[in-house]
Amino acid sequence: MIKISADQITTKLGSPYYLIIGNDPYLQHYAQTQLKTSFKQLGFNEQLTFNIDNQTDWSTIFDSCQEMNLFSDNTLIFLDFGEGSINANITTKLNTLSEMLTAEIVLIISLNKITKANENAQWYKRLSDKLVVVSCNTPDEMQLPKWVTNHLQQKQMQIEPQAIELLCYYYEGNLLALTQIIEQLKLLFPNQTITYDQIENNINDSAIFTPYHWIDAMVSHKTKRATHIMQQLKMNEFEPLILLRVIQRELILLINLKKGLSTKSFKQIFDEYKIWQNKRPMYTAYLNRFDIKDLFNTLNQLTEIEISFKHDSQLQIWDALSALTLQFMGIK
Repeated sequence: MIKISADQITTKLGSPYYLIIGNDPYLQHYAQTQLKTSFKQLGFNEQLTFNIDNQTDWSTIFDSCQEMNLFSDNTLIFLDFGEGSINANITTKLNTLSEMLTAEIVLIISLNKITKANENAQWYKRLSDKLVVVSCNTPDEMQLPKWVTNHLQQKQMQIEPQAIELLCYYYEGNLLALTQIIEQLKLLFPNQTITYDQIENNINDSAIFTPYHWIDAMVSHKTKRATHIMQQLKMNEFEPLILLRVIQRELILLINLKKGLSTKSFKQIFDEYKIWQNKRPMYTAYLNRFDIKDLFNTLNQLTEIEISFKHDSQLQIWDALSALTLQFMGIK
């Protein structure tokens, strides 16, 4: 089995089995398009797409395999799970399908995520020797600059380092818009190193964030980033009450962690609450910076905002959320 990122897919063309995993629509589309085009050039002109859910008629898929075996046509089968997952019933069907594959059949499976149970299934083990797993998860804040740099190299473009930071700031979480603006910049400024000012005059704030990006920015004490995320959530008309509920859960977690530290080590308390390893440094720093009284004060402020908003829908809720964001980070 080989594991690669989507931007490496052109280096691993020709394998009979591909598993495209991830929820980024741009990367999914890119990986699928590259594979379908490549196999068409290799003579796999028959390309069958099946959208997989609990109502899928698998007999049609099995019949297609048997017909291919009979006529020896090179055929690509693409199984698109969309937002769905692989349950026990579908696992049984995939087990059967994996037994029917021949050298004339290429199998591509597109899936949001894969579980340990999936990896232990017969079909996965049967394909694993020749399987290429393509990661299509959206690059995070730390990964994005390198992704942009690689993409620019593929486009044979030169952009000032500070300008790359600017692109990442305004297009994080939105690779489709990011690649479109890069293409536009290439047309506007051909055969030259593109400057910070040139990019600044041609971009829009198109970053896409979730409430969990907001939480991580606040816990990490990244004031500028937390404020930027708040602005984008407001612009995208995210429901304020959901944000209040998300930050409430986070504050309760932090209070419980802080209480636990009175008798346990950081490792013990993080293990107990199943804090991911990569998030432990930022939680450690936050808990060292604030005492439990600060956390309760922020929680009380959140409660007051929620009560006020429920009694007065005209309340300037986004102003209140901005103030709460700063209080969470200890900024008065």
